[in-house]
Amino acid sequence: MRRYHLRDRVAGLDPVRDHAEIVRLLMFHEFPWDVRMAGRLMIWHLYANPPVAAAVGHTDALLERAEITSLTFGDLVEHGLDSPRGREILRWVNRSHRGTPATAEHNAFALAALAVTLTRWLDRFGWRPLTPGERTALAVFYAELGRRMGVRALPRSPDELARELERAEAGFAFSEAGQLCSQRTLAMARSRVRPWLRPLVRPVVAALLAPGTRAAVGLRPPPRPVRAAVHAALLARRWVVRLLPPRATPTTPRTRRRLADQTPA
Repeated sequence: MRRYHLRDRVAGLDPVRDHAEIVRLLMFHEFPWDVRMAGRLMIWHLYANPPVAAAVGHTDALLERAEITSLTFGDLVEHGLDSPRGREILRWVNRSHRGTPATAEHNAFALAALAVTLTRWLDRFGWRPLTPGERTALAVFYAELGRRMGVRALPRSPDELARELERAEAGFAFSEAGQLCSQRTLAMARSRVRPWLRPLVRPVVAALLAPGTRAAVGLRPPPRPVRAAVHAALLARRWVVRLLPPRATPTTPRTRRRLADQTPA
């Protein structure tokens, strides 16, 4: 299989009608590592938005929910939003939001941040650029996901979605809830890496966040050599991955963890 085989395959698909298949190919075949990294960075957008930070950080179960969210989102992409499994997961998601401070506006912001953070990451560090059709498919996918979560007005155009997120980012501000969520997430990240890497977690995350996001969650700017080293490493990875053969099998959250399929209770 040629390195650009899937890009050419996607070119033959309709980005609106076939958005679910295009997103599966992007997330599980073309860019699984990048999707994971962009998703991890996106959560600092939640923490930088004071009302959203207060909603997502109101419980000590924040870190446990992060793991469940990764698995259930992967299942939605793999099986489809309207599959029996997808409908079951969406019922669980909507049920779990009842009785919490999360609102449809919060969900709209989170979905826009997921889509736009991923495209921004791939524009900077992806091994190849996204095509216009792929960008549209991502926007349509998140709009369709939002519709099933009670978010009715999420733009289906990638440019409009990016503008909506930019308007929300203009309201980023420091809050104690955002700082606390950030500290908890950094602690979780440090616990998952080898001891000698733990001092690097905070400066690496800070190096990847935009200045406004970083300030809103109470992170200091990293030293300039750290920023340069992080960016150089990611740009080098882009060129290395470009030379690798395409994946023969999909990489999903469950295959990484070698977990069997199971829907949350």
